[in-house]
Amino acid sequence: MSIKARFWLFLLIVASIIWLGGINVRIIIGNQLLSFDEFDFRLNVPPDEENTIFRLLAYSSVLVAIGYVITFISAIFFLKTYKINLRQNVWLLMSALLFFVFSPVEFYNIFLDYKFYKLLIENPADRDNLLLIFGERVGLLKGVPWIAILSYYTAIAIAIFQPLKKTEEELKKNDETQKKYAYEYHMHEEDDIVNL
Repeated sequence: MSIKARFWLFLLIVASIIWLGGINVRIIIGNQLLSFDEFDFRLNVPPDEENTIFRLLAYSSVLVAIGYVITFISAIFFLKTYKINLRQNVWLLMSALLFFVFSPVEFYNIFLDYKFYKLLIENPADRDNLLLIFGERVGLLKGVPWIAILSYYTAIAIAIFQPLKKTEEELKKNDETQKKYAYEYHMHEEDDIVNL
């Protein structure tokens, strides 16, 4: 592994710890606004506590957004600088796909977090719109962000255990087997059916 690849891998690991940790903290903070037995807002939250929760949500969202952008950029540069045979290391391809497939959802989440933060710093903060954006954020795309979080943790597990990793000998054996049982079709002009 080159020095550049090691640098991007280090940055990827640190930024992803900050990003995923921030997501977990934000989930814990956001649950303070929701009732546990139903997926609905708590009505008995005092205004001071609600403002504190909104501020903590906004600050954790800034941390999550910065962490995700750095993770996204470092993942791209790591994959670009890490010269590896993806046929031998299918686990890396699987991890990358699980991470990048949800990037549009994450960038839309960052957009919603930006709107939330922008509303919060206005004086006075518009409570109804803050709750509206928070509700949109929680119910975004019928739970796709929750599936994304599970995919991110699955990608981490795949990167640790590295399933489907093949040696050079296994790849050669697969290629020989494929050549042995493959059917090669040679097209001839007399095989064509021409209706005149």
